[in-house]
Amino acid sequence: MAVLLPGPARVRPRWVGPRWVHGPWSPVTQVTFDRAMRAQPIRERGQGSTELLGIVVLAAIIVGGLVFTVSSSDDHVSSTIRSKICEITSGGEGDCGDVAPLPTLTTTGVPTYLDPSLTPQQQAESGRYVALGDSFSSGEGGSEYDPKTDENYADEAEYYWRTHNPDGTQKPTICTYHPQIPGDHRACGNDPYAPQEKPYNNTCHRSTQAYPQRVNDEHTFAGGWTFAACSGAVTDDFSRPNPSNDDEPAQLSHLNAETSLVTFSIGGNDAKFADTLSGCIAAGLNPFDSCTDDDEKQAVEENIDVALENLEELLPLVREKAPNARILVVGYPRFFPEEPGSEWGDGTQIDHDDILFINSKVKDMDERIGQLVDRLNEEHPHSFEYVDVYDAFAGCEIGTDSPCMNNIELRWADGKPDKNGSYHPNDKGHGKLAEQVEEVIRHGS
Repeated sequence: MAVLLPGPARVRPRWVGPRWVHGPWSPVTQVTFDRAMRAQPIRERGQGSTELLGIVVLAAIIVGGLVFTVSSSDDHVSSTIRSKICEITSGGEGDCGDVAPLPTLTTTGVPTYLDPSLTPQQQAESGRYVALGDSFSSGEGGSEYDPKTDENYADEAEYYWRTHNPDGTQKPTICTYHPQIPGDHRACGNDPYAPQEKPYNNTCHRSTQAYPQRVNDEHTFAGGWTFAACSGAVTDDFSRPNPSNDDEPAQLSHLNAETSLVTFSIGGNDAKFADTLSGCIAAGLNPFDSCTDDDEKQAVEENIDVALENLEELLPLVREKAPNARILVVGYPRFFPEEPGSEWGDGTQIDHDDILFINSKVKDMDERIGQLVDRLNEEHPHSFEYVDVYDAFAGCEIGTDSPCMNNIELRWADGKPDKNGSYHPNDKGHGKLAEQVEEVIRHGS
């Protein structure tokens, strides 16, 4: 039975809403042009053609400014006005040059994700795409990991820190008993087998087939993209450097006002779903055991409660760090068929009732994530978008003929067995997830 001990009381930050980012210029207004008109010198009658030309030019300025006040950079506005003036004064026959493109982010005082002049896809593509999250976003279980995120030397790194001080100097850890030595009668020296340099360890397992990679391949993001999802990530890893993987800063550090799209799944590790699955697999080996006993059920429900509390604290921080971005919170897919076959017969190694229990807990968590997003949006509309992927693997769950998710999977990595890809989407599954995310990017939630 898992026992949860009460921890220190949390003080949740009060979210006062999105930070509105103002740009380097204020939209051109009619007042500006009125002042410009009053500043013109009064001309005598008789200057017919010159006066007419002046009126035409001034009208072009006014029209050009009013039409394009929704734009968001000096370059775009000025080049647009120059082009319009040129077209009028040259009768459309002159070389008036190209109009500067719309800027990456709007600076009219409205965050990009709320800009009504842009489609949902334009909002998403206007800046930088940042993909954050856990293993279901990094691509754990897929193929072709980035080599820098597939360095499995955690045991060696632990050995290094066991035999070294924080400053990197070796500390004596090999001790011999000597009765004649006062005190604890030990003489200690350095471990001759201890590594002299800290081994690099990073098992974030960012796959080239993960859904964020597919999303990036389908779009042209004005500011490029950052892929920072990491297998094993918990909500705390958004706000601190990842303690289990080298060169993985706090995930929130990748966000700023230039970010236009954020996607992530998070919370499954906070809810300890891996432990739940392991318990159900072990129970499946014993015909007299089950992972749906009352104690186990209570532990799972309490873990989900903790995950949702953590997520409720995290989401406002994401909005604060990415004030212009569309923020897509991606749920988790159903692992098993709604009507599973017999135990072992479909290769699941998990009891029929336990399979239904696992499905129900995934659905419970997904629904609660969706409800949390809805509640936050009631206070600050459109701040977050929930991507429901619970049924994304319908017909290709674990145990079907062509599954979208791995069953128990074992591979060798750096000379050691690695089973982390078990019960994670494979390449086909990430294709399905990408379809769901793409739909929301293009059309909104």
